[in-house]
Amino acid sequence: MGNLGLKTLKEKTMTYHTKILRIDLLSLVMRRVCLYLIVGSFFAFFSYCGTAKEQKLTLKEEYKPKQTSSPKELRLTYHAVWAPKQDFELLESGSLHGTGNTYTIRFRFSEDHLVLKMSSTDRENQSQFPYLYKDGKGKEQVFYFPWKDRKATVVVWEWEPGNSYIRWEGIHNGFLLVFESKIPTKELAKSIAESFHTEIQKSLDVY
Repeated sequence: MGNLGLKTLKEKTMTYHTKILRIDLLSLVMRRVCLYLIVGSFFAFFSYCGTAKEQKLTLKEEYKPKQTSSPKELRLTYHAVWAPKQDFELLESGSLHGTGNTYTIRFRFSEDHLVLKMSSTDRENQSQFPYLYKDGKGKEQVFYFPWKDRKATVVVWEWEPGNSYIRWEGIHNGFLLVFESKIPTKELAKSIAESFHTEIQKSLDVY
């Protein structure tokens, strides 16, 4: 009985230590798993933040709207400035005969996307002025309107079916000022000429 009791006691002791070892191993495994989870979560969090930030910057740079700016006024001569009351886009600019200037603009919010070419030249080169078109396909109609101490001339003719070429000319301080455009033929030539003359006066400042 004594040997049997001793053997039973040893078995119980071994079983107890085995359970303790299992518990220790399980605890160690759990601690490592928790550690891996914490470290993994930590890196995943910062990786996500970095990726989100990078995507945000990429989108900001890629889809940032491009803003084109045009000058508020265009100088034709020393004594003539074009300062339109509507927003416009400057398409071309350059010099003409050395002393004059030329610009091509497009009004941004006009119904027909009106393109207007304006130019100036001195008295010596007026006879050589490079008009967009000198001869029309249809009958040329010429109108005169009072302007400053002289008269302005507006020429209208059919450019193509449904559209007319129109040109406004005036002389100020020895310089010839010319405004040319193509506009839809929605009215009689005289009404088109009057409207064009009025619009030119709204934005042309001379002194």
